[in-house]
Amino acid sequence: MTKQYYKAIYFSDYPSLYTKDKSVTLAFNESEVPYFSKVKDMTTQEIKELIGIETYKQLSLFADEQERSINQVVKRLIKQNLVKIDKIDGMDKKDITFIKSKKTPFQRWYPYIEGYSPEFVKSLISNFEIKDSPIYDPFAGTGTTLFASDELGFSTVYSEVNPLLQYLIQTKVRILKTDAQQRRKLSKYLTDISKTILKSLDKFEEDKILRETYKTLFANSKYFPEKIFSQILKLRSFIDIVKFENELLADTINVAVVSCLLPVSYLKKAGDVRFKNKNEIEKDMKTFADVLPQKIMDIAEDVLNFNYSLKNEHEFILSNAKNIDRINELKIGAIITSPPYLNGTNYFRNTKIELWFLRFLQYENDLRYFRDQALTSGINDVKKKHNLANGNGFDITSKSELLKHTLIELEKKAYDSRIPMMAKNYFEEMHQIFNDCKHYLSKNTKILIDIGDSIFSGVHIKTDEILIDLLIELGYEFIDNKILRKRRSRNKEVLTQSLLVFQYSHNNGKFTHRNIPFFWEKNWNEFKTLIPHQQIPYSSRNWGHKNHSLCSYQGKLKPAIAHHLVKTFVPENGSMLDPFCGVGTIPFEAALGGKISYGIDISLPAYYISYAKVTTPVSTECYNYINALDSFIKRNNCTKDELNEVKNFGFNKKLSDYYEKNTLEEILLARRFVKINYPRTPSEMLVVASLLHILHGNRPYALSRHSHPIVPYAPTGEFIYKNLIEKLREKVERVIYEELPLYFRNGKIFNQDATKIWPQEINNLDAVITSPPFFDSTRFYLANWIRIWFSGWSEKDFKYQPKSFIEERQKVDFSIYESIFRQSKERMKKDGAFVLHLGKSTKCDMAEELQKISKRWFKTADLFIENVSHCESHGIRDKGTVTSHQYLILV
Repeated sequence: MTKQYYKAIYFSDYPSLYTKDKSVTLAFNESEVPYFSKVKDMTTQEIKELIGIETYKQLSLFADEQERSINQVVKRLIKQNLVKIDKIDGMDKKDITFIKSKKTPFQRWYPYIEGYSPEFVKSLISNFEIKDSPIYDPFAGTGTTLFASDELGFSTVYSEVNPLLQYLIQTKVRILKTDAQQRRKLSKYLTDISKTILKSLDKFEEDKILRETYKTLFANSKYFPEKIFSQILKLRSFIDIVKFENELLADTINVAVVSCLLPVSYLKKAGDVRFKNKNEIEKDMKTFADVLPQKIMDIAEDVLNFNYSLKNEHEFILSNAKNIDRINELKIGAIITSPPYLNGTNYFRNTKIELWFLRFLQYENDLRYFRDQALTSGINDVKKKHNLANGNGFDITSKSELLKHTLIELEKKAYDSRIPMMAKNYFEEMHQIFNDCKHYLSKNTKILIDIGDSIFSGVHIKTDEILIDLLIELGYEFIDNKILRKRRSRNKEVLTQSLLVFQYSHNNGKFTHRNIPFFWEKNWNEFKTLIPHQQIPYSSRNWGHKNHSLCSYQGKLKPAIAHHLVKTFVPENGSMLDPFCGVGTIPFEAALGGKISYGIDISLPAYYISYAKVTTPVSTECYNYINALDSFIKRNNCTKDELNEVKNFGFNKKLSDYYEKNTLEEILLARRFVKINYPRTPSEMLVVASLLHILHGNRPYALSRHSHPIVPYAPTGEFIYKNLIEKLREKVERVIYEELPLYFRNGKIFNQDATKIWPQEINNLDAVITSPPFFDSTRFYLANWIRIWFSGWSEKDFKYQPKSFIEERQKVDFSIYESIFRQSKERMKKDGAFVLHLGKSTKCDMAEELQKISKRWFKTADLFIENVSHCESHGIRDKGTVTSHQYLILV
């Protein structure tokens, strides 16, 4: 018997007493499966629109006229009309949604339903005869425009404000740039891991910090079953360990895990992300065993079998398209994009658990900071005080009568006062983006925008028509508005998805940035003339606040230099960032001056020390932490593994060569205590920083035999017992009783890789001031190896972790600074300065190299050279390969 497939269509006027029977059921045979597959997921209303008949009475009359059964008539109309609508000017309708991407290699890795397919982009490039590169996508999503353009030989530049989507793009780009051998290896690793990953999770500890950030971000919200949540925390630890040896493999596993987080959670994406109801939990709840191994295998298959490599350059120029006017030296050949629809969707809220797992969400206000950056498209994106698009105070409604009328209607009818504000902000920001883009467009550039309209409180916001008004006013030539498909609003009203086509025929020439003087220019000229840090009293080796000496550190910038750079480039009550802050010399000088200070450093000891410097401790909290440590040492004993480690591990000497036996055991127990009781408050940070300082040195405070504050000088002298708690208390007391100025302002330090995405709080900066590791600098992790070991590194960490340090990476490629320049440009005020204190050596002119890398975002305002042949560092004459210091000022 031939198999049949059924689809019911509801008609309210169907002649039946019971609502459940008011439908016509269509029967499709096996030869009609292609048509059934296209309508099986359609709603009743969508099928009625497809066949052009709304009521059962109309259908019945039409069937009588055709002398056919109702089943035959409806199926015939479906077949006829599907053929008509399946293609729009050579474009497959499925290409304009994410449907095809669900099965497309690489695109299927993460389900981003807001996207379109690569085939759609390729059809646009072909149909509209785009010939010039680069193609710009201001809202890149998962990178569909990028990958489709590459296949047709085009390079791209792109923006994307969501770090999750940035991460997905960059991981796929890196894989698609690898050769066949590298892909085979990656695929083999993934295949092996897919078979063992869940079985091996019990060997890993839960990531405690990720658990804590969950509480900080989500409070008591329960998004996962407890067992699943524990697995997630262990997966984080597992991936972090994989990253030591193979960063690309770790990133690829990250992609697999984040794509599985929603299926194993109590959440569901249905438009917006919401909690599953009871029935959905019973039916749809998955475990990692159900989804993760298969997802990893899917990725492994794509990596191995997708025989394609990127041929062109694809540059991430900005996260936020609203900052496009901050770019230098860019010519755009076309714009192809699908901006967020004005639909109330909170795109960051919908990806919050993925952002949390990837550590892009860590602090309480991060979600708010992300929303503030995004294009205003949801109610929660509306800010109380909104900056007008061009900063000129103009009224956006003067650019479109339709927009003006729409906003008036929304003011009357909207159930929430934020809705008209949301609509107004959306069009202001879109106007700003396309106004600022003009300066980079080649002559006769095509602009292709996939956009949808919306309805709020019964008011139809005709987004496509309003955008046409705004872009025409900006000087764009309107070509066409193609209806791609019909959509449904949440209240089932009919909406459309459109393709707007424009051309920009003007030739603007170069975009000119401001030429007015900067506030710091006078002070900077004085700095160059006087070189104040070489004058008394600043030239004294011990100049500055005593807390600068909280802990010895190799390569620390002279406090006097930091003082004068902060004084020159950061205005009163201004803000600054040092992305390579080390032990916090520059942020501490800013905090001493009453300025807002931020610092980033990848080294954990540097983080403890700099955090302690830029914040104010409480003496009672310090003593409480010390007392807890004292109690821990007295109650516990060292393990065999701990004792064996110190006998076998070390660089210039083994750890056991530095300490008397009982002192060494106290240090081992203190190390374990700090690992368990990770310092959180300024007071706890101060205690740990003080402990790091007394670990070794040539003064009576040191717990070690006679050595040096900076190793690797081998220890000498007698093995003498020194009580850790006693020496620690003495050091802490010397620090907490040092007075800070009344106008001292607490700063913030973040422990992370500065080349990764910065915390969202770091924004609106007056200056970025930093002294990155010099090209030929001493390896910081060796000069501070005992302190780094105490902070948790093992012998394996010393083998792999330094590869992520900037001093190692810059020896391979200075392009690692790109993300730092890009983020600095977006996080700084428009008149801010990026100040780099660099070392020029016989092997490398750092200023020259960094100017090449920074030119996309910055222009060189000045380069000042200072002779340093007379300098000393920690009492040692600094006669390495560094011949001079360079002050590179970028704007």
